[in-house]
Amino acid sequence: MRRALPTLLPWTLVLAGSTALFLMLQWPEGLGSGLMWKQPAGHFWVVSVASITCLGIALVATVAAIRTANARVVLLALSFLSMAGVFSVHGLTTPGFFLDAASSPAAVAPPVALVSTDSDYGGSSPGPNPEQVTPAPSGPPRYLMVTGFSGRLALALAALFLAASAIPWPGRVERALVRWRRGVLGGAVGLLALYAWLALTQPQLVPAWLVQREAFAWGTLALVTVCGLGAAVRFIIGYRRSGLTMYAAVSLGALMLVQAAFSVHFGSTWSGTFWLYHLQLLVGFTAVLWGVLVAYSEGRAVQSFEALTVTDVLQQLRSGYTESIVTLSAALEARDGYTLGHGERVAALAVLIGQEMRLPDHRLRALTAGALLHDVGKIGVPDAVLHKPSSLDADEYDVIKEHPARGAEMLRGAFGQRIEAQVIRHHHERWDGTGYPDGLAGEAIPLEARIAAVADVYDALRTDRAYRPAWGRDDARKALFAGRDSHFDPRCVDAFAQVVDQWEGRHGGSDAYAARRIYAA
Repeated sequence: MRRALPTLLPWTLVLAGSTALFLMLQWPEGLGSGLMWKQPAGHFWVVSVASITCLGIALVATVAAIRTANARVVLLALSFLSMAGVFSVHGLTTPGFFLDAASSPAAVAPPVALVSTDSDYGGSSPGPNPEQVTPAPSGPPRYLMVTGFSGRLALALAALFLAASAIPWPGRVERALVRWRRGVLGGAVGLLALYAWLALTQPQLVPAWLVQREAFAWGTLALVTVCGLGAAVRFIIGYRRSGLTMYAAVSLGALMLVQAAFSVHFGSTWSGTFWLYHLQLLVGFTAVLWGVLVAYSEGRAVQSFEALTVTDVLQQLRSGYTESIVTLSAALEARDGYTLGHGERVAALAVLIGQEMRLPDHRLRALTAGALLHDVGKIGVPDAVLHKPSSLDADEYDVIKEHPARGAEMLRGAFGQRIEAQVIRHHHERWDGTGYPDGLAGEAIPLEARIAAVADVYDALRTDRAYRPAWGRDDARKALFAGRDSHFDPRCVDAFAQVVDQWEGRHGGSDAYAARRIYAA
């Protein structure tokens, strides 16, 4: 039922292995000191596979951007489109392959002879080795500068747009991107096609003085590092809150992008680090593509890209709801729908209180799901009791009091004894031990259940019910404060006091509390 966080071991092993291999290759007199493999065909094919993989992601992201009308999905699509387009030029202009092979006899010269202080055809390596520098017989291949420039430009554009997609923008900027999204995406494709045409027909337009300057190399490295790490942190936070595989996949892709930038910066052409850089990108793209395929198998490929752009905590937590949770929530409202959205509002207030109390993300996730389904046991309560328009008698109240234990039992197979089940079972326990179903008191009541109790009572008071109209916000707050130390955990009430205005701003008002009266026949 709860979307479990996929194991972190594979992701950790990939990142750790990539880092370890980079350090081994760069270590003085280490593995990479004499490892050189000049294979233009191999370079062309590994770049082609990486570009095609990225293009597949870009196509899905572009469809998502058009369908969802989400500005930051447009930026996400631009990240993958720019990477696929520019990186493909990097592969097509491989020195010594079919373009250069037909135009420059220098393509057969030793790779280190072409540029003595470069890093992947343009950049800054730790310094030239005098023993490796030999004069090229007739100058460098004509596409050499294009190759280096395209490799770094692809990394920079991908990281820049990826970071831009992970942060909120002013409303007018997002509205403009949404309104003109087809033009923006179409224009980007046109510019990429123009760049490819110029790169392949007029390679001399790329100035060697720019590509070979250390400022260019260090500048692109800094840009990719800052933007890539910033995006990765955003997506990792979203992953911890939602549990969505797509968040984890794009996080890994962003981190591999940063690692690739270091490999290309500190490596030299045809060295072991040079090949590692391409493999790092291929692994990163493959991880993201895997996330897309997982989302597709769940019927939410387009929605997964939109979820990546969410920065609001509650929305990120909601994006992690499984289909079973959503279905149960809808069934509960259909069964006990007197007040529309009670579970959602209780979950929203519980999350705010949990944040104020500094609950970690994984506990917020569980609290949200448990608060959403806290009344699921009412599905088994007879209509005559559930929708009675007057006060319940003792026997009817005993029936109502069965719903926490019934709900926990209903979801025992899904939640077991986890936090979600504890919220469902214990949200009617009281701080002084007079609650139900187990009569727990004080710290014996799970913290998340104590938080849900405050949120549940406050929303219930602020909502029209069959037996009374909604209370005003001042009276409802007084009731919560009056229950401090008896009904409620004092710390939870104090946290509630800090966030209730924020919650009222989103959920308060007559429209939000419009009743949906359903009476038993």
